[in-house]
Amino acid sequence: MLLWTRWATHKTPMKLLWTAEGTSSLVNQFMQLLLPWYVLSTTGSLLWTGFIGFCSILPNIFSSLFGGQIIDKLGRSPTMLGCEVTQFVLLGTIPVLIACNIAYPWLIGLIIFLTCFFDAPGQLARTALAPTFARYAEVPLPRATGVVEALDGIMSVFGPVLGGLCIALCGLYLSWVAVVIMCALIVLLSLTIYSRRNRRTHPNPTTFSDAWAVLKKDRVLRNSILFTMPFFILGQSWELLILPGYIFHHNHTPFYLGLLGAAFGLGAFIGALHFANTARKFKFFTLLTANYAAYTLSVLVLYYNFSKPVVLTATLMCGIPFGAFSAMISTLILLRAPENLRGKILGIFGTASYGVESVCVLAIAVFMHFVGLQQTLYMMAVLFGALIIISLIGRQKNDFWAETSGKAPLPPLQKVKKKKVLLLEYKPGMPPRRTEHIWSQK
Repeated sequence: MLLWTRWATHKTPMKLLWTAEGTSSLVNQFMQLLLPWYVLSTTGSLLWTGFIGFCSILPNIFSSLFGGQIIDKLGRSPTMLGCEVTQFVLLGTIPVLIACNIAYPWLIGLIIFLTCFFDAPGQLARTALAPTFARYAEVPLPRATGVVEALDGIMSVFGPVLGGLCIALCGLYLSWVAVVIMCALIVLLSLTIYSRRNRRTHPNPTTFSDAWAVLKKDRVLRNSILFTMPFFILGQSWELLILPGYIFHHNHTPFYLGLLGAAFGLGAFIGALHFANTARKFKFFTLLTANYAAYTLSVLVLYYNFSKPVVLTATLMCGIPFGAFSAMISTLILLRAPENLRGKILGIFGTASYGVESVCVLAIAVFMHFVGLQQTLYMMAVLFGALIIISLIGRQKNDFWAETSGKAPLPPLQKVKKKKVLLLEYKPGMPPRRTEHIWSQK
C-alpha cells in the first residue's frame, strides 16, 4: 500500500503533466496546418493568412509578460486550468460560425486573437510545474524538459499528418470539430492535475524589477536568451506562411504540407530525446551554430525547389538540432532562475520571443505579398547565413551550458544516498561539512 501511495503521489502528476503537454502540442501542430490552410482556401489571400497568423502571435506578447504575475497570484495549476477552459470555449465557437456561414476572416482573426491570449499563461504554468513534479518523480530536470521537447517533436510528426489527413478526408468543418474535442481532453487533464495540487505560497512576493535584476546580474542567463532570439525570426512564420506559401505556389497537396511538418517534428523528437539521455555532452555554442546552419538549409531546399524526398530529408535533419536546443534553453532558464522568479523570467522570455515572431510574421507576409515567395526565401537564406558567421565570431570562452549543467540537482533518493555516505565517512572531531553543495557534480 505504501509503494502504491508513493507511486500515485510522485509518478502520476509528472505523467499527467507530460500527457497534457503532449496533447496541447498536438493541438498546436494541428492548428498550425489547419488555420493557414482554412484561410487560404476560403480567401485565397496570403495577406489575410499573414494577418491571422499575426493575430495568433500578437496577444502572446502581453499575456506572456503578465502570465508570470498571474501564476504568482493564482498558482500554477489554477492558471493552467483557467486558461485551458477559456481556450476550449473560444475555439468551440468556430465550428458554430462555420455551420452558420458567418465565419468571416476578421471574425476568425478576433477569436484566434482572444484564444491565443490565454495560450501563453497556460504554457508558462505547465513549464513552471515541471521542476516540482520532476523532483517528486525523482527525475533529473534536464531529462524532464527533454521529454517535454521530445513530446513536442513527436506531436509535430503526428499533428501535421493527422491534420492533412483530416482535412483531405473529412473537410475543414470536421477538422475544427476535432480541434475542439482535443481541447476538451486537455481540460480534463488539467482538471485532474488541479485536483491533485499542493497549495503553495511564496512568503516574499516578487516583482518584475526582481526578475530584471536577476537577468542583469546573471550573464549566462541573459546572453543565452539574447542568442536564442534570432530563432524566432523564422519561428511560426515557417508553419504559418513559408510552408503554406510554398505548397500553394507549387500546387502541392495539403498532405505534403503535413509531411513537411512531420519531418521537422521527427527530427526535433530525435534531438530532444538525445538531449534527455546525454544532456551533459552538449555545448551551447556548437548547438547554436548548428541551428543557424539548419535554418539556412531548410530555406535553401525550398528556394531551389528540390525533389520531395530531398526536401523531406533536409527538413528532418534541420529538426534535430532544434529539438536539442529547445530542451537546452528551457532547462537552462529553469535551472538558473530562482524558484520564486521562474514565472516572471519565463514571461519575459516569452514576451521577447513572441514579440520577434509577431513582427516577423507580419513583415514576411507583406514581403511575400509584394515581392513573391522566391525573393523572400532568398532574403531568409542570406540572413541566417550571416547569423552563422556571427555565432562563430561571438563564441565565448566559457560555454553557457557547461556552466549551468552542474547546477542540476540529483533526485531526492540520490541525495539521501550521498548524505548516508557522508555520515559513514564522518569521524569524531571533524569539522561539520556542508552537504548542500556535495551533489552539484560536474
